Amino acid sequence: MLPTRPIAFSIAGFDPCAGAGLLADCKTFEANQVYGIGILTANTIQTEDSFTALHWEEGDTVRQQLEVLLQRYSPRVIKIGIVQSGEELLTYLELIQRYAPTAFVVWDPVLRSSTHFDLTSPIEENMLWAILEQIDLITPNYPEIDLLVTGTAPPIAKAKYLSTACAVLLKGGHHPHLKGQDQLFTATAHHVFYPQKIYNTTKHGTGCILSSAIASYVALDYPLFSAIAKAKQYIEKTIGSTSTLLAYHV
Repeated sequence: MLPTRPIAFSIAGFDPCAGAGLLADCKTFEANQVYGIGILTANTIQTEDSFTALHWEEGDTVRQQLEVLLQRYSPRVIKIGIVQSGEELLTYLELIQRYAPTAFVVWDPVLRSSTHFDLTSPIEENMLWAILEQIDLITPNYPEIDLLVTGTAPPIAKAKYLSTACAVLLKGGHHPHLKGQDQLFTATAHHVFYPQKIYNTTKHGTGCILSSAIASYVALDYPLFSAIAKAKQYIEKTIGSTSTLLAYHV
């Protein structure tokens, strides 16, 4: 008999070119021997290099999807991508706490598309802290952490600030000089994950893929540090998989 695979949920948007969002998350889960289940928050009209429009799902519909699935399945990990607002995200986290309180929750705060299309409405500081108290890991890039935490402090200082609430992986893909250097901040530690190779090309959806790869390895019972290290290897493999903006997962 084949072993039972762990289950991971993705609460995210639909990207029709499958480079990011639900489809990319579930492809990443599947490639890493994790069974992925998706909860749709939004439909997007986009390709890998253009973004035209975003249509949010009704909040009640998203909550109904999530509640029905949580009543039936026991996810080890729940990865969250684009959400309409902090208020909406809190309602999803309340359901997770009710039905799957031991699930490891990863939030990849996709606040703005790579083509500068604003996705999530601004989140007030009090709301942000209420969210982070129910999150195990948040994975912002440099532009995203500046949107999450206002003020003139440098991104690393902002990451340390947020790490008093939950673990923070500050992704380095957008850094002009430290490209590919991801930094993990927790309440007690700081570690830099260096890339094995710097590619001249990039990929649409690398943030989604990295965070869902981390979720995959956590679901497979890797400690967080090891899960991030393995996810770094996975994302580098996908970046090198093609010369286009879309990645292969095999």
